Amino acid sequence: MNTNGLLMVLFEALELKQARYYYNNSLFTGMAISHTDGVVTSRHMYKDGVKECDYEPPYLNKTTHAILDDLVDCTTDEPMYLNGERYTGTIYCIYPKGRVSSEDVFVRGMHRENTHFYYNSTAIKELVVESVVNEQFCMYEIHEWDSYGQLEYWDAEIECIKEKLKGRISFRLNKDFSIRVFTVSGDFNKVLENSEHLACPYFPAFERVRQLNSGPIDTFNIRFSNQLWAHEPVIKQLIKALQPKTLTINHFSSEYMNLILYASEHNTKKLMIFGFQEEQDEANLKKFLVQKCPHIELII
Repeated sequence: MNTNGLLMVLFEALELKQARYYYNNSLFTGMAISHTDGVVTSRHMYKDGVKECDYEPPYLNKTTHAILDDLVDCTTDEPMYLNGERYTGTIYCIYPKGRVSSEDVFVRGMHRENTHFYYNSTAIKELVVESVVNEQFCMYEIHEWDSYGQLEYWDAEIECIKEKLKGRISFRLNKDFSIRVFTVSGDFNKVLENSEHLACPYFPAFERVRQLNSGPIDTFNIRFSNQLWAHEPVIKQLIKALQPKTLTINHFSSEYMNLILYASEHNTKKLMIFGFQEEQDEANLKKFLVQKCPHIELII
């Protein structure tokens, strides 16, 4: 799966030396695609120049056919046709030096899911994945890696079209792999519930980051429009685990008081507020902090 900031290239761009495959004179780690006249015949994963296993695209819409973009007119609007019929399968767009720049899934001619690869000199810098499943479920992911393949930024948003729900979780790392800012918004529990469906699943990525640095994070950012109470238990679990130095709240209301008190008991020393829902909320917050959390610095 496209989860580690790996290269994706055409197999023909690889060079075999002493039983190992190289790309640009470096041992190849990533995905390689073989094709015959533009029709994909195999997709494999490589590590340190050795083929490990088949590559399975990380999408909910499973297709078996795959082609290079040379066989279709990618400049036209949907639906996408191949040989006069609406196309179901995966289309790979090719970047210079045999690199794949995008992996797009079509179902009956309609675009459903895709991954975009943004490269720096050695590996993927940014991975963007968009998915639409059964016209009811939309997922959007964007992840970034450094030149060594270490995750720098993780972001996933899920929208349930039928239920009109939308939730998001994101986190960005510092150079020492500590979390600079961790953000939750809306019905973010949908991201947790559907972690296994993501191209870069939340739980393995988060656990890996915390293994590298389990210290207190810089900032925990809360963005909500409604139903904060429904998500409060999970937010408290995250605050307890992350021990944020700063708590940031957008559109503050009195229902956040309990969370502020809880955060003050778990390492939080600074509170940043961006906007109030009611006119009296600012005065109520200042009074609350003086009485309950006098050690917290308030920034408005």
